[in-house]
Amino acid sequence: MHIWALHSAKGGVGKTAAAVNLAWEAARAGEHVLLWDLDPQAAASWYLQVDTDRKLAARKVVDGDRPLGRFVRRSAHHERLHAIPGDTSFRHMDALLRASSGSKKRLAELIEPFSETYTLVVLDCPPGLGSLANAVLRAADTVVVPVVPSPLSLRALDQIETLAGKEGRKAGRVQPFFSMVDRRKRLHRDMLNNPPDIMRDAPAAWIGYSADVERMGEYQAPVACFAPRSRATTQFRTLWRALP
Repeated sequence: MHIWALHSAKGGVGKTAAAVNLAWEAARAGEHVLLWDLDPQAAASWYLQVDTDRKLAARKVVDGDRPLGRFVRRSAHHERLHAIPGDTSFRHMDALLRASSGSKKRLAELIEPFSETYTLVVLDCPPGLGSLANAVLRAADTVVVPVVPSPLSLRALDQIETLAGKEGRKAGRVQPFFSMVDRRKRLHRDMLNNPPDIMRDAPAAWIGYSADVERMGEYQAPVACFAPRSRATTQFRTLWRALP
C-alpha cells in the first residue's frame, strides 16, 4: 500500500481538486483507492457524493473508539474508489493529536489496517503546519504539494519541506507540482519556463487554471466524469503517471 498526502501550508492552491482527480485516475488505472478527507470543510467528500456519518467525530477517530473502517463509503464515480468522509469536528484534530500520546504516529497506525484492502491511500489534508501536519508527514510515503506559480505559494512549499526535514523525511518524499497555472500571466509563464530551485523535483506535468475544474462543484464529480476529453483531464492523467 502506498500513501499520498495532498498537502500545503497555504489554502486556495487546488489541493482538494487534485486529490479527487488523482484518486479517480488511480482507480481508473486499476488501483484500489481510499481517499480520507481530513479537511473539516469536507469538499472532497462532497465532490465524490459521499455522505458523512454523525458518529464520525475527530475525538473518536484519534482515540480509536470506533474502527475507522466502518466509516468507509463507496464513491458515486468508480467502484474501486472509496472514501472516509470529512467532518466539521476535524477542525479539532490538531489539538486532539497534540494531547494524544504518540501523536506523530497516530495517523499511520489508523491507516495501516487498510493495507489489506487498498493499494493506494490518498489523504486530502487541510492547510497548516500543526500536529496533524506532523502526523501526515510521518504517515505518507509521498507528500504531494500543489504550488501556484507565485512567491507566497513557493514560501508555503518551503515551509512544508522544512517541516518534512525535521520529521526525517528523505529527499524526494515531498513532491511539488505547479497548480492553477494561468499562462496569460507573465509571472506564471516565467516560473513555468524557468522553475526556481525549490521546484527542482517537480514533474514536467502541471495543472492549468481551468473552468472545467471549477465545474466539479456543479457536477459533484472528478473532471474526467463529465469532461473526459478536456485539457484538465489530460493534465491530471499526466500528473498521475508522473508521480512516484
